Amino acid sequence: MNLLFIPSLLTGDIKGFLFKLAIVLLLWLIAFAASLVDLKAGIDASKRQGNFKTTSSGLRQTLKKCGQYFALLTVAFLFDFVFSYLTLLSGTISFLNIFSIPLFSIIGVGIVILIEWISVKENLAKGRSEDDKAAIPKEKLNLALELVSVLGDDKMKAIAEIIKSKENGKL
Repeated sequence: MNLLFIPSLLTGDIKGFLFKLAIVLLLWLIAFAASLVDLKAGIDASKRQGNFKTTSSGLRQTLKKCGQYFALLTVAFLFDFVFSYLTLLSGTISFLNIFSIPLFSIIGVGIVILIEWISVKENLAKGRSEDDKAAIPKEKLNLALELVSVLGDDKMKAIAEIIKSKENGKL
């Protein structure tokens, strides 16, 4: 059974064509699922680091990434569609049978999965090392600096003395 498009269209096999199209759409769904797994891992990593914040620019970046992936997969689909014509010549040149499967779509989805796997791996490492745990989240640091500037030197020195006394067990 030939798994690609032009031979099905030339023979009038619409049912076969739709089946082949469903295979490519399934590959696209796998790529989309990989993106969702990465998004979840990224959100979890930012929560572990204490700087999770949903912003429109962050969501736009996610949509932009998905758009780039689906542009890649669309080009791969077009290559699969065009190269499926070569399977008609596979009787004379046997290696052209490789184009009887959605080869370019499989490669494209493989690339997307590889990228997302690397990203998930990086996100899982974030916030788990001792260096990450010792780091103060940017938002909290900015808040502390703002507090210091509002209170002034005298009040901050008094607060520092109270903290030192408490640490030494004097309070």
